[in-house]
Amino acid sequence: MIKVQTSELVSKIKSPNTKQFLNLWKEYRPFIIEGVAKNWDACNKWTNDYLIKHCGDNIVTVFFFKQDFLESHKNFAYESAFELVNDMTYKEFLDKANNSEDRMVCYLNTGFEECFPEIIEDVNYPEYFKSKPNVILWHGFSNKSFSSTSTLHFDKIHNIFVQIRGKKRIVLFPPSDYLSFYPPLESGQGIGHNSKVNPDDINLESFPNFPWKEKIEVVLQPGEILYIPPFWWHHVTAIDENISLSFWYDIKIKDFVMQKKMLPIFLNIAPPYLRHAISSGESLMHTMDFFKGII
Repeated sequence: MIKVQTSELVSKIKSPNTKQFLNLWKEYRPFIIEGVAKNWDACNKWTNDYLIKHCGDNIVTVFFFKQDFLESHKNFAYESAFELVNDMTYKEFLDKANNSEDRMVCYLNTGFEECFPEIIEDVNYPEYFKSKPNVILWHGFSNKSFSSTSTLHFDKIHNIFVQIRGKKRIVLFPPSDYLSFYPPLESGQGIGHNSKVNPDDINLESFPNFPWKEKIEVVLQPGEILYIPPFWWHHVTAIDENISLSFWYDIKIKDFVMQKKMLPIFLNIAPPYLRHAISSGESLMHTMDFFKGII
């Protein structure tokens, strides 16, 4: 086993206008935006008491996993993981997270506009892209009972990730050879955008080609925004109780030309990913949605 150390930092920019944002965006690398979200009402108002008052009875989607869930890729790299989804009220989720005696991995992952319509005006939507985003709210924990972490994966969208409250540790890997990240393509139940590798505990005997030296690590502070480009691998862990918002924007055809190196990365991923998608109904459905978004 090998513990990976931080290799480099991402760029930071303060309060960029659209032109300044797009100049960095074209480099096809993650970067942090400061001085924008910290002024949102969400960053100043969203205590648990405030959220319960306005949204406590709203139904949300929560993932619960046993504490050893991430110790084996046979648990987290396949569609069976999604059988562990629970729907409950937001108040029930907070009560369970703060009072449970069980040691579990959990995180709330739910549509913001659908589940929290009462507090949409607390957020100033970014205007860097001329399209409407799909907005996801995340609420995670790191306490005696609950911890919140994701698998190592990539998204087929632009992700403007906003830290509203608390801190998150985000490990990123630049996309290179798709197969070197060990996606679970040997099974029709495998999730093609997930990796079998836990970047916090890499077994180089099992995954000898994993590009561990390329690791980039950031700790996102309240009020900071991280832009994550499409196909960049990332792994997210809660440092404390925290809330985040993801603004997801579809890739457009012009982006493959405007963002450096994204087209060859896509062409490296596409052949094995599409072969796998043909044998997997779930992956094929997501792939069709991806191409609809481009068009």
